[in-house]
Amino acid sequence: MLQGIIFDMDGTITKPKVDFAAVEREIEKKFGFVLDNSEGSSPEARAKAMERFDQVETQAALESELNDGVHELLDHISQKRLKTAILTRNCRKSVDVVLNKHNLHFEYVISRDDARPKPAPDAIFLLSKMMNIHTDNLLMVGDYKYDIICGKAAGAKTALLRYKKKLEMEVTPDFEIDNLEEIIHIIARG
Repeated sequence: MLQGIIFDMDGTITKPKVDFAAVEREIEKKFGFVLDNSEGSSPEARAKAMERFDQVETQAALESELNDGVHELLDHISQKRLKTAILTRNCRKSVDVVLNKHNLHFEYVISRDDARPKPAPDAIFLLSKMMNIHTDNLLMVGDYKYDIICGKAAGAKTALLRYKKKLEMEVTPDFEIDNLEEIIHIIARG
């Protein structure tokens, strides 16, 4: 039985804004490499790269726009008494900016500052404990393969928010949706 929903932030709650490719060209490193494989670069280079990513993410948060239906969906989830969380690879500062700017409330927030980032399942296990909900009763909603890989690895149900692009996926999500309102139907199924 579904008891909690975990949302990715960029591209799921908000419209995608960060041009990671441009920043990666600027720092001459892949974001995932910097975030996941710090031993491949010096601590100074990694710190400088992470500082630049923090700046870009915070600026994108200031300029962020919500995806359609976010407030309505969160109202519905609240009425159903389901717990909510944000799980993002972004820095915590950018999450706080988005939440404040759009007057959003999530009971739990995990950023890259709090746990090993997606696709590792660590953050979902942490959220499961914090929410006091077994991972079988959680739904991970995101727009990228890392969201689905993370959710599946933790034993949660998964929903992929599709855009026009076709993603190559190593795993298959439980649900594929074209807009956030479709989560309401997933909730109704339990």
